[in-house]
Amino acid sequence: MSSSSNRADSPVASPPNQFIPLGSADAETPTRPSDAAYLMSAVVCALLIAIPFLVTTLPPITDLPQQTAQIRLLLEATSQDDSPYRVQWLHPNKLGYIPLLIAWMTTTPMAAGRIGVLIIGLLWVAALHGLARATDRAPAAAGLACVFFFNHLTYWGLLNALIGLPIFVLWFLLIEKLHSISRANNSPSVKHGLLLLVSAVLLYSAHVLWLAAGLAWLTVDALANRLGWRALATRLAWVSPIFVAALVWYPQLQESGFVSDTYWGRSPIGRLHPEWWLNSALGGLEGRVEPTLGLFICGWLALGALSWWRPAAAVPKDRGHHSLLLAGACFMVVALCLPAVIQSTIFFASRWLPVGVVLIVLGWPQPPLRPVLRAIPPYLILASLATASAAVWIDFERRELDGLPAALAAIPPEQRVLGLDLVRTSERIKGFPFYHLYAYSQVLHGGELARSFANFGSSLVVFRDLPRTFPWTEGLDWRAKKIRRSDMDHFEYVLIHGDTKAQAPFLADPRLRPVTAERLWRLYSVDAGSTAATPSKSGT
Repeated sequence: MSSSSNRADSPVASPPNQFIPLGSADAETPTRPSDAAYLMSAVVCALLIAIPFLVTTLPPITDLPQQTAQIRLLLEATSQDDSPYRVQWLHPNKLGYIPLLIAWMTTTPMAAGRIGVLIIGLLWVAALHGLARATDRAPAAAGLACVFFFNHLTYWGLLNALIGLPIFVLWFLLIEKLHSISRANNSPSVKHGLLLLVSAVLLYSAHVLWLAAGLAWLTVDALANRLGWRALATRLAWVSPIFVAALVWYPQLQESGFVSDTYWGRSPIGRLHPEWWLNSALGGLEGRVEPTLGLFICGWLALGALSWWRPAAAVPKDRGHHSLLLAGACFMVVALCLPAVIQSTIFFASRWLPVGVVLIVLGWPQPPLRPVLRAIPPYLILASLATASAAVWIDFERRELDGLPAALAAIPPEQRVLGLDLVRTSERIKGFPFYHLYAYSQVLHGGELARSFANFGSSLVVFRDLPRTFPWTEGLDWRAKKIRRSDMDHFEYVLIHGDTKAQAPFLADPRLRPVTAERLWRLYSVDAGSTAATPSKSGT
C-alpha cells in the first residue's frame, strides 16, 4: 500500500530546510480520496473517451472492419449447417469479441465496431479507477492513465490485447490480496486458489500473451516479496490447468498456417529514442498533438518526482506505490527487449509499453501541489487528446473517406469483393488506416472478401479448411499494385481507393463498370466475361 494513507498525529513545524509543496504555504498531510471522488473521476474520463467514438461513423481503426465482420461470420456459422466456417470457442484470444457482439446485438452492424471499442475503453476507465482506489492512488492519477487508451493498439484494433488490461488489473489486485493474507500469517484458502484459476482463464481468453504476462508477474512479485518457493509453487499449481491448455493449443495454431519469420525491428538501444516511446505509448495522430501532450505528461511526472526528496522531519507525502512501479518497469523492460514480430503477431514488443506507462503513471508520486492544482491538469490532458482526436477523426472521415459510404451501400448482398488501396498512408492518422476498410462490405452485406480474418488460425471464426489458398494474387489489399490481369475475374465488385490518376487505368479496363460517382473511393462491378484487351497490371 502507498504511504499516502499514513496520518500525522499532530501538525509539524517546518524546519528551515523543510521542503514545502509548490503552490502551498504549508506542507499538507495527504488524505484518502472519497469513493465519490473516484466515481466522479471515472464518469468524467468515460465521457471524454467516448467523444471521438460518438461523433464519427467510421473511426480510423485499422483491423476494426475485419474484427466486426467476425461477428457476422459467427452468426452465420452458428445458424447455417452448411456454413464454410467453424467457431473456435475454446481457443484463446477471443474475449475482445464479446463487446463487439454486445454492440452488434444492441446497435446496427455499422455502429457495432466503434461501440464495441468504446465498451473496451469504458472497461479501461473502470479498471484503472478501481486499481487506483484499491491502491490508494489519487483519482487524477487514474485520469492521466486513461490518456493511454488512445495508443497504437487501439488504432490498429488489437481488441484482445486491449481488453487484457482490465483483466490484468483483477489479477494484480488478487495477488496483492494474497500478500495481505500472507502478512497476517494465514494460508490462502481454496476460494483464493479458485479465484487465481478463474483469473488465469480470463487472461487466457483475452490473449495467450496476457496469460504469459500474468504468470510472469506472479513469479516476479513472489520473488520481490520473498514469499519462498513453496508459496510460489502453490500459486502456480492452481493455474497449471490453463497453462497446459495453452501448451495444447499452440501446435494447433502452427498447423493452421499462423506462422512467420521473427523480426526484431529496432534494437533495445534504438528503442530508447523518444519517437519510439511516443509512438508506442500513444501513436495514433499525426502532427504536434501527441508530442506536445507527451511533454506535458513528462513534466507532470518530473514534478511528482520531487516528492521523493523527503528531508528529516518532513510530513508524510506521496512516495508512490512500489508494486505498481515494479510491474510497470517490468513491462517497459519487456517492451524494450522482445522482437517486434513473432509468429505473425505484430507489435509483439511495443504492445507492452502502454501497459507499463499506465502502471507507472498510477504508481508514480503525485506532484507536491495544492489539491486543486494536483487534480485538474490530468483531466485537461485527457480532454485535449480526446477533443483533438475527435476533430482529426471527423476530418479524416470527411476528407479521406470521401465516397466510401456510398460505395459500401451500393454493394449487393453476398458478393465477393476485392479492395485495392492505392494511397496507403494518411495525412492525419499514423499507420495504415485504410488497410481493411473494404471489409465493411462483409459487415453490411455478407459475402466473401479477398482477404478475411477467417483465414487466420487465431480468429474466433475460421474456415473449416485451414490454411485456405485462393486463385488470386495473395495480399492485394496490402500491395494493390501487385494485381494481375487474371485477378479481377474472381470478384464481382472491386472497391478502389485512389485519386483520379490512380483510378485511370481501372476506368480504361472494359471489364470494370463504375457503380458510384468519381470520388477518392469508387466502386466498380466486374464483367468477367469481357474478352477485350486489358492492361497487364491495372494498378500501374
